[in-house]
Amino acid sequence: MADPILVDINKRPRQSYPFLWADYVELLALCSQDGRFSRGNLAETEQEINDLETDDNENDETKSQSEQDDAISQRWADIKPRLELRSKTFAYWPFELRGNVLHRCYDDTNPGHRLYVTLLIAASYRLCHEKRAGEVGAALEELAYLLMTKMLGKGWEVRPFGAHQSIAGGYAGTLRQKLEALAIDVHARLMKDEEDYSPSNTGDGGLDVVAWNTFGDNRGHMPVIFAQCGCSPTDWEHKQLSVTPAAIEAHITPQHPGEAWYVSPQDLYLSHNRWDREAHVAKVILLDRFRLLNLAKEHDLGTTIPAWPFASEAASLQYKLTA
Repeated sequence: MADPILVDINKRPRQSYPFLWADYVELLALCSQDGRFSRGNLAETEQEINDLETDDNENDETKSQSEQDDAISQRWADIKPRLELRSKTFAYWPFELRGNVLHRCYDDTNPGHRLYVTLLIAASYRLCHEKRAGEVGAALEELAYLLMTKMLGKGWEVRPFGAHQSIAGGYAGTLRQKLEALAIDVHARLMKDEEDYSPSNTGDGGLDVVAWNTFGDNRGHMPVIFAQCGCSPTDWEHKQLSVTPAAIEAHITPQHPGEAWYVSPQDLYLSHNRWDREAHVAKVILLDRFRLLNLAKEHDLGTTIPAWPFASEAASLQYKLTA
């Protein structure tokens, strides 16, 4: 029997960020037998987990029922506005919020819905089976490649560089060999000696997709983009720095500093002029879930979005909630 794409679906987020708890509710609504998740489901799930924790820690003080009810009310008060915001602003949102119940409206024949679920699963990477997680990481890199190809348009060369390559034309070999080939393509100078790299290192050095425009000649002094993709809700805060000039130019230095792009499936949208966790956004071009969905819609990516199988698989799990 094949390994499932998701395990421990009912596992709560480790952080209290509302965007993570909204994902938790969406994922359970998507995967549940009746296609819905309510405030009542949240209360029953939390109660069941609290009961288990009480059994495991018999000598610890436990919250009173009143305290538990207050905590659940506060949690839902954080989650619901986030869901309401998504319903009004997100392209391809495959749910409907009616009162305190989130309903699944997922249509597997709708490529936009499949894209949304792909990003939802990527944002829930911690729940992916360890033997299947590579599929999810590769899908995010492929999406970044496809979007950049559409967005940048004529004259731009877009190439995959990452370790999970599912697209033809990517750089091959050891990390050093990849950097040597990239240096030729973008007229850059390598900053370290060959012996500084392990001959067994076939990774990507934190670089997933590259793009450049020669302006029709071979003279160099041209724009270059270095893009990194990452699923974690917290690791992006430092991983985004891996494609900034301070990090990249320790290995490869183009004639003009490259643009740093970071691609994340996380929902960091608060409003049209506010980021969630904005204090942690570095000097990078950041594409979060809101931007990825809008760009896919704007550039009519629907006809070219791959049907990544794990999205359909997750939507057909028929998970039984505690209610």
